[in-house]
Amino acid sequence: MLDAAGATTAAFWGYSMGALTGYAVAVHAPERLTRLVAGAFDPIDGFRSAIAPVLRHLGLPADTDPYPFMHQAATADPALAAVIDAADPAALRANFQAFAHEPGQHHALAATDIPMLMYAGTEDFWHDPMRTFAQQTGTEFFSLPGADHQTGWDRAADALPRVLRFLTEDQN
Repeated sequence: MLDAAGATTAAFWGYSMGALTGYAVAVHAPERLTRLVAGAFDPIDGFRSAIAPVLRHLGLPADTDPYPFMHQAATADPALAAVIDAADPAALRANFQAFAHEPGQHHALAATDIPMLMYAGTEDFWHDPMRTFAQQTGTEFFSLPGADHQTGWDRAADALPRVLRFLTEDQN
């Protein structure tokens, strides 16, 4: 995207899987980022850290296949449903399996010198791991009180003042 826009660097703000994308850019192409804002994605254990809390929340045994529930939740949004329904079901399942077993990128992410701001809703299952990572690395972190994963996304306007302040801080 940066190349297509004729830019060499940019600040990046991603939420959920977008935060994962930002983590990957910070780790694999840090020279392309000036700053990273990451909302609601666990940099320590990655996607797999969400599986057990979701199953518990649904009152299901720990050995339940979570894929149908994740698929159902993703297709609740009509725009996402159209994209998901057009995709190869086997590829979606394989992608889910890979994410469900892949650890986070916290060691490599902690080693970058990219200024980062992280946040999550206090009711989001990724809140505590993100806060822990932030505390361990000296990364700025804030909470959206009462927000779960979806309402954290819905309340992007609540995060915007903190994000704008972070993006405009003197970088020296």
